[in-house]
Amino acid sequence: MERTHSVAVMCLACLLCLATNVAAQPATEASPGTSDTSSSTGTTAMPSGQRYEIKPYIFATEQYTSNVYLTKDNKKEDWITTLGPGIRLAVNDPSFGADLTGNFGYNWYANQTKEDYWSIDGTLGLRYNPTPQLTFRVREYILRSQNSSEQYYPQGQQPAQPGNIVGTNRGNTPYLRNVVEPSVDWQFSRQGSVGILYRNNILRNDDSINYEDSTENYVRPSFSYWINQRNNLALDYGFTKGEYTRDGSLPATPDFTSHNPHARYTYRFDARMSVFADYMYSYQDNDDPGIDYNVNNPSVGITYAFNPTLIGTAQIGYFWMNPDRGDDFDGVTSNLSITQRDRQTTYTLTFSSGYEQNQFGFDNLGFNKYYGGSAIVSHNVTQRLNIGFIGTALYRDYAFVDRNDWVYTADATASYQILKWLTVEGRVGYQQDDSNIDVNSYDEWHAFLTLRASFENLLY
Repeated sequence: MERTHSVAVMCLACLLCLATNVAAQPATEASPGTSDTSSSTGTTAMPSGQRYEIKPYIFATEQYTSNVYLTKDNKKEDWITTLGPGIRLAVNDPSFGADLTGNFGYNWYANQTKEDYWSIDGTLGLRYNPTPQLTFRVREYILRSQNSSEQYYPQGQQPAQPGNIVGTNRGNTPYLRNVVEPSVDWQFSRQGSVGILYRNNILRNDDSINYEDSTENYVRPSFSYWINQRNNLALDYGFTKGEYTRDGSLPATPDFTSHNPHARYTYRFDARMSVFADYMYSYQDNDDPGIDYNVNNPSVGITYAFNPTLIGTAQIGYFWMNPDRGDDFDGVTSNLSITQRDRQTTYTLTFSSGYEQNQFGFDNLGFNKYYGGSAIVSHNVTQRLNIGFIGTALYRDYAFVDRNDWVYTADATASYQILKWLTVEGRVGYQQDDSNIDVNSYDEWHAFLTLRASFENLLY
């Protein structure tokens, strides 16, 4: 304990000394260990009239965890101190946009439950418009960590959903996640657009004996056309190739290819209400000894804007999965959500059900059906103080392995701007996996305290 607390005091003191010369408004960088997915367009909201921003910062974080390895029994607690630099870069011009948030940190473990290591956490968005109708984008997410659970990461031009991926990394070595997504979109008329997106998603574990490495290559062309002001047809097709490697005697997950066509017809009554019919089909071809299967999923839904800041969506459908061997798997698909955004408060409440394919995590358990809900709340108490809450509860039942899990997460957050250049952030939370297989069950309490000093905008 003395080791970590002395390190923490030295880090915080060093940070305060280095920060005495800075004097600029801090941007909303991501907390260490948490990706900033607020920008999915490659552009950043900045003060009126400001087009460029580069803000380096330094941070010190003290973290407590009650269960480092996420085990059911013989839990080991620890204090982790992280110190490092970071940067926030933003460019917002009509023809070019950029948004970079990233940090490097060195992590000390007080009780030495794990080896000290360097971490990386960053997101990048680039946009180029040679003409107003043609848009090129590149997005990247990178994480180097040895946390035993991994949060969902952004993909498909969407921010990360709340909660954790099912599966645990109980080893003593770091892993690297890197997701790169280039895309191009062309608006060929006022009513129509076409585009294509490519994703390369890699997971590399330093312990490649107990945990397998995975690579996802994904391509999705898309088409959208408004026949008139009320009728829209949207089509897309996804092709995925998954590859796995593992050292040692344990077999790796079979490689696979999958085909995923999707169509949606939307009828817009007015600016406030739209209804839609949706159809998704999937076919997955697994190498031996994997099991091939196909999935059909029709659904209908409605989107309604109660007012400019309050939007609700309701969608209901049914899926059925037919494997080459074994029993069929089916269930209800649904999406019920309501989102409120105003100047002080933003919240999203969601309940959803359906199916997913756990393919690129620590435990690649394959096809599963799920249901659950989430709540995300952010409130600006004052201009300097923000508080928030993120909570999820999710049940999963797997088709090809005898396993089901209830996964819970809950985090309360707060951020306070002490000075114009100095911010303190806190987070307290809990996570649990209640699995029918005891060895996969765990619960953990955690707390973070981060002090960050931002230097002035170098391009201001």
